[in-house]
Amino acid sequence: MNLTVEEALSIFPFSKAKLIAGEEGRARTIRAINTMDAPDVANWIKPGELLLTTAYAVKDAPDELLELLKKLHERDAAGIGIKLGRYWSQIPQLVLDEANRLQFPVLELPYEFAFSEQMNALFHAEYEKSTKKLHDALEKQMRLVRFTLHTHDFSDPFQTISDILGHSIVVFSSKGQILFNNSDWPEVQLTRQWPWTPVFHKERTQHGWFCRIPLMKEQECYGFLLVIPNEGGIHADEEGLYHQAAEVLCYHMDLMQDGQHTVLSYQWSVITERYLKGSLSRESFVEQAHALGSQLLNGPSVCVLLVPAALPETEAAPYIAEWLRELRREISYHPILGTLPGHHVEIDDNLLYVFKAQEAGPGYEAFAGLLVTCFNEVVSSLGRKEARCYISKPKHDISSIREAYGECLEAQRISRYLEDDKPVILFANLEFSYLFSYIPEEAKLKYCRNLLQPLLQRDEEHIADAFVTLETFFACEGQINEAAKQLFIHRNTMQYRLEKLGELLGLDLRKLSDVMKLKMMLMFKDLIFPKASRLAPIPGKEHTPPREK
Repeated sequence: MNLTVEEALSIFPFSKAKLIAGEEGRARTIRAINTMDAPDVANWIKPGELLLTTAYAVKDAPDELLELLKKLHERDAAGIGIKLGRYWSQIPQLVLDEANRLQFPVLELPYEFAFSEQMNALFHAEYEKSTKKLHDALEKQMRLVRFTLHTHDFSDPFQTISDILGHSIVVFSSKGQILFNNSDWPEVQLTRQWPWTPVFHKERTQHGWFCRIPLMKEQECYGFLLVIPNEGGIHADEEGLYHQAAEVLCYHMDLMQDGQHTVLSYQWSVITERYLKGSLSRESFVEQAHALGSQLLNGPSVCVLLVPAALPETEAAPYIAEWLRELRREISYHPILGTLPGHHVEIDDNLLYVFKAQEAGPGYEAFAGLLVTCFNEVVSSLGRKEARCYISKPKHDISSIREAYGECLEAQRISRYLEDDKPVILFANLEFSYLFSYIPEEAKLKYCRNLLQPLLQRDEEHIADAFVTLETFFACEGQINEAAKQLFIHRNTMQYRLEKLGELLGLDLRKLSDVMKLKMMLMFKDLIFPKASRLAPIPGKEHTPPREK
């Protein structure tokens, strides 16, 4: 039996009973019913039992009734029901006062109904309650099965699981990020004692009961499911259902990481890979994309290529599979990237995302900055499985994603040549380097030495200081105040250095054309001398450019 005193008082004929003391104990659970009139009845009472009695054994000793009440409370009984009219006309006030103090329910049972009638009514109500609970559990299990088999019918697996269970839930990623929360609990309570051990746990807090189930698959923890009953506690007969819900949710989270749990996603991935590899013509790709109804058809799009930073010497294939899996998980669970419309495709052991972008102009610049920030967060969260990220310029036609993919590859090539180890790189920031890479090496070297001829006659320290000044000036977008701060010098000192350098080179840094000459020289220098702080100081010395990596 699993009825509260309050529930029992709503069942006829037990509803004719009166709760005359211990009002605050009406939430006590009745697990069994006992009827006795023996003097030592308290010795036989078990926790959760409701004692029905005529109190015949203590009819002449109110103090003994008081002691019986205390012993029942000590044994964690659910309450006591006394039938008045035969041996007792009323219950002594001192007993009622003690019951109120102990919050122990005392019931005045109706004289006209036998104990057996009242017990049968409670047993019948418990049977109906258990049957309904069993039916509800079976219905929830059937809905979980349907949910598992018909994934394309459910756009929000977290809310669907919550609806099936009929309780609030909170879903955590393996890194403690809240992926879904429809409870009203404060976040500080939900994340208490993080990180958690991946084992089942249930607990009662000041906000109520909850149970926490690890989302496990093949010895890997995908996260945690917190089930918070809308009322009452965590019943043992429902724990199995919660475990089933966790397994189903884990299955769907696995599909979410693949990103190909719908036929549309899979088909789009196939045609995109074929198009990027040249196996599908532009016309056929556009036609099939329109047939699939891709969300990238309207408006500009941008490509983001993610590649592993380094591969192990052995077992590269398992490493790549695990790296791709973890990367997809981090992106799909990211609060911003996970909501952006787009598709992804695995190509040549790399991961290419195509996102719907903002329009070119200030809107795109903000969008590009957002992508850089978000992917920096993703890459930093990978730990030892490092990645590099390359972002293309926006393309206004879906067929131009091949060009965008090429920009990502060029950004990868140029950044490797320049030994740029930033985790996220925009092709737009390397566009001039991309164009200048087609200028012959000797032409770039000749331009630099002709422009810098007067400077190259000075000592190495003077040359190094000049390059530091110029590089800082251009890194700060020509802002003299900011450049001075970077070099820890006064603004006037920075201004003086630039003027003297301009006089030495025969340039006027107030003229845009002369500024562009210096900017071009620095870009040529980076292409000729990756990671170097200055040009070779000896004019005319044979220069062997570094081999491209």
